[in-house]
Formats: sequence, C-alpha cells, structure tokens
Amino acid sequence: MSNNNQSDLDKAWEHYVKIRDALMGLYEILDLNLEKDNIFYQCAIDNLENLKDTIIDLLKKDYNPSEITLKLRDLEFSMKKELFFEKKEKQK
Repeated sequence: MSNNNQSDLDKAWEHYVKIRDALMGLYEILDLNLEKDNIFYQCAIDNLENLKDTIIDLLKKDYNPSEITLKLRDLEFSMKKELFFEKKEKQK
C-alpha cells in the first residue's frame, strides 16, 4: 500500500471515528433526556439508525468527489436555512 493510500485510509478512519462519536453523543443525549418508551425517543433512535446506515452505505460506494461536494453543500445550505432562517419566519 502506498503512503498516499495509507494517508487516505487514515483520514477516512478519522472521519469514521468522528461520525461514530457524534452519533453516540446524540444517543447519550437522548438516553439521558427521554424515557425509552417515549415516542420521540423511539423516533429519534430510528433516525439515528437510518443516518448511520446511510453514512455506511455512502462510504461503501465509489462516488465522484465533486458530486459529493455539491450534494454536501446543498445539504449544508438546506440545513442552515431550516435551522436559522425558517424558525425566524415562523416566529413572526
């Protein structure tokens, strides 16, 4: 394995660890704040599992990096719009 491939593998592993830690952190927050029989807890857990499965599926496929970059930018913009701009509009 060349050094460049090893470096890419190391970077990929670091990203995987960050994603795993973030998902576990979200799970711990849910676990501390909601009862396990609460419907919102169950919905949140389902969403976390779907997110994990989607990330794993994405990592298994060989996508064009520019396609992923464009999709991630679109997702980031949509999330920021939803989180910051639409809440203000609803409050008016």
